[in-house]
Amino acid sequence: MRLTVHRLTAIPAQQQHYVDLIVVDHSLPSEADFYLATFNEKAVALAWRQQQQLQFIAVRDITRRRGVGKELVRQIKHDIAQKKLTPLTFCLSEVPKEQQPELAAFLTSQGFNLQEGVLSWKVD
Repeated sequence: MRLTVHRLTAIPAQQQHYVDLIVVDHSLPSEADFYLATFNEKAVALAWRQQQQLQFIAVRDITRRRGVGKELVRQIKHDIAQKKLTPLTFCLSEVPKEQQPELAAFLTSQGFNLQEGVLSWKVD
């Protein structure tokens, strides 16, 4: 099987258990554009955005360092560029302090720029 990224407006019931393992201490918003990465029909990563703000992104710990996050970000950037919604921003203060350096490094490696605790990406 291959990795697939689904753009959704709601999380399918059959994926809820796997999503719960990804979001841990977060609650899902009632309205957002969700990006659910699945492998072998199981959710392995999740992100969501509202308009031009990426509000959450996480990959299950057992799936990290395999390109899942990179593919998730690629799909989000593709959608943002098609809708001409750039810049896309992500506020690091929404992330626990211990996770901020790793997430900032990852998003920076994916083309985001960091300024004053906010990561942003726009179409060149």
